[in-house]
Amino acid sequence: MESSPRPNACATRDLEEVHAPVTPPNKAAAFPGFVNHGGPVVATPLVYASFWGSQWTADAAHLTRAARLTQFLTDMVASQYMNGLSQYGSSSGAGGACYLGASFVNNVPNNMTDPQIRALIQSCITAGVIPQPSNPANTCLIIYLADNLAINDPADGLVLCEPTNDTAFGYHDFFNTTAGPPMYYAIIPGLSDACLTESCPGNDGGCSLHLAETQEQRQTQVTSHEFGEMISDPQLNAWWDAGGGEEGDICNGESATIAVGANTWTVQKSYSKTDDVASNGATICVVSHPSPLPKLAGVNLSHSVMARVQQLQAVAKILPLPDVFFDAETKAITRKDADVKAFAHKLLHPFHHSDVVPNMPGLLRHFADVLEKTPR
Repeated sequence: MESSPRPNACATRDLEEVHAPVTPPNKAAAFPGFVNHGGPVVATPLVYASFWGSQWTADAAHLTRAARLTQFLTDMVASQYMNGLSQYGSSSGAGGACYLGASFVNNVPNNMTDPQIRALIQSCITAGVIPQPSNPANTCLIIYLADNLAINDPADGLVLCEPTNDTAFGYHDFFNTTAGPPMYYAIIPGLSDACLTESCPGNDGGCSLHLAETQEQRQTQVTSHEFGEMISDPQLNAWWDAGGGEEGDICNGESATIAVGANTWTVQKSYSKTDDVASNGATICVVSHPSPLPKLAGVNLSHSVMARVQQLQAVAKILPLPDVFFDAETKAITRKDADVKAFAHKLLHPFHHSDVVPNMPGLLRHFADVLEKTPR
């Protein structure tokens, strides 16, 4: 579950490793052991971003970078990149996932362990800043750490963007929330030049990320790696190979680009079992397919899931939600008035809210009171 500094490295905890991939020998299938081990997948991913650390709101440049990353998430789930992941039952292909919105969390420790991260996620859920997963769980939380935040959890083999002994460029994991359903989350550190230099000292060529890439390119590449694994192996017991790891690990470090509208984004190629088998091991890692790949044997996509995808596509027209700002110490929650007004305009345009309901604010307050009393 880690994104390793070493290319094509098998992860120990689904980290994105620091080193680059190693091409396996050509045979009937390069990874015949890549199978579903019985665990769940995320059939209709609901993607939510959370930006941790005060740097994200310190100036216009950081807010712009955050906006770029949320645009990447919006574009990625709508793109043909998703068509290769559909073979695992994780989404139904392009447009089968939905980006919901983002939160900004301040007063976060500079060095964290994974248990601290889980506790902070739960605090955000309790405060209503991050969505509570439903059952079955579909929420996929992508956490972007500010450049001055790092992970130091040697007990779990997690050392990210620390001065020494770095083990990964990102990872995904899960825990059961206090309400019961699991929260699937991925950690994407700042991946600054300093982080790369510390992770791959003197060995940029053998690293899965490179100093010649922009910071955004590194973060989008690692995001795609962790997201693909998060939805195909969310509880670390679904799609993986004993020798190669998860689908992202097999192709770790193999970057490519996707184009969505006017935007071009750097992503990591995904392992495709369908292409591996069809080509006798010659084609292993792909970036996209023109249409969703058929589900592999043993994957069932129910009619209710297909209906959920259609509902998501309808809801996506009014998304994303306004950004939420949360102080982890004081528990204060704020939103920008301009964002809320823009969201209301998107919902009701070309009408003014008073054209639709005489007392819209009063209705919304009553609406909120009723929702708070309504069980999930």
